[in-house]
Amino acid sequence: MDIDMADSIGIKDAMTYNVITAKSNATVSEIAAIMTENDISSVVILDDEVEGIVSSSNIISKVVSKNIAPKDITADMVMTDYVSIGLNASLIEASSVMLKNNSKLVLVMEDKELKGIISQTDIVRVSPELIELFVEQSSIDEKAYLDDVSYKTDYDENLDEGVCEKCGVYNQLEEFNGQFLCSDCMDESDDN
Repeated sequence: MDIDMADSIGIKDAMTYNVITAKSNATVSEIAAIMTENDISSVVILDDEVEGIVSSSNIISKVVSKNIAPKDITADMVMTDYVSIGLNASLIEASSVMLKNNSKLVLVMEDKELKGIISQTDIVRVSPELIELFVEQSSIDEKAYLDDVSYKTDYDENLDEGVCEKCGVYNQLEEFNGQFLCSDCMDESDDN
């Protein structure tokens, strides 16, 4: 399939219709739990209308990196503005909006009503040739990309991210005595 053909494919063919949402007064701990439970990296904040988006990178940069307890921060304090597109847009249009706004996902709206969400992954899944567009427009150096793909890690790859069941901090977790704990809480448990 060439890019001209991809232009005729609508986002309805690739978008997720069942969007996971939360209220603006939900705590970051609650948002992180929703992300973990649904294996997603962002949650749309929806009160009477769409207010914004909280992503895992928002949580890391605005809460975890500042050592703030996620239970003390609400979604409206860390959410970012959203980028949207109409329901009848093509994949090429959605890709273009993402690139122009440096966004990995776009909300699909119709008359201010949330209809769905589409990510770069959704687009590439339906139309793989568009990955070249993302790579080219994002100025990803092929060598740097290949270096990233073959990276080495010093940590246990069995760890998972989420909210520690003991201290409530969003972190790398490991199961310990039936609970998912961060390394600090595991160290405390070992000391007892």
